[in-house]
Amino acid sequence: MGFPSDVPGIPDSIFLPENFVNQTLDYDWGPQFNPIDITGVPTNEPPSIVHVIPLKVPKVDADGNELGGVPTVLRDAPLGTYLGWNITASGFHAGQVCNYVGGMIPFARTSAERLANGDPRLSLEERYGSHNGYVSKVSAAALNAFFQGYLLKADVGSLISQASASNVCAHGSSGQSCDPAAP
Repeated sequence: MGFPSDVPGIPDSIFLPENFVNQTLDYDWGPQFNPIDITGVPTNEPPSIVHVIPLKVPKVDADGNELGGVPTVLRDAPLGTYLGWNITASGFHAGQVCNYVGGMIPFARTSAERLANGDPRLSLEERYGSHNGYVSKVSAAALNAFFQGYLLKADVGSLISQASASNVCAHGSSGQSCDPAAP
């Protein structure tokens, strides 16, 4: 996959292959059973394993976000690493991957915050520089999705309006710095 290591909030132990890809087995239930529509009568009980079905997972970029697929604003102007899984907080499976609940790990706001946290992913400040930089990136991402036929024109305007009204990198007296300590 290429998921980045040292992302704050993700324990190193979850990067073991068995935490991400569970084997899928092809069983032989017998000639009277149709596994496509699950009809018929299984005559081989217990069934024998014919083979392990190869599984594929998407590659990810340096942020841990999936590459390829349908262009979306969250992919092309991200605010963090978006996960199709999460870490179980407590209980029997604490610290292990939960494949049924997605998660998001936000980017640090500033380069200084990122370095202090040991985060390998670029901060919002390093990505966008300012609120206008973020809105510009969202605008480009929305238009890209629109021109490829994946987004309605009305949604383009809505996404750009939401980005403009957001507080992403809108700090300091000018309202244009990603640094909340800016004058």
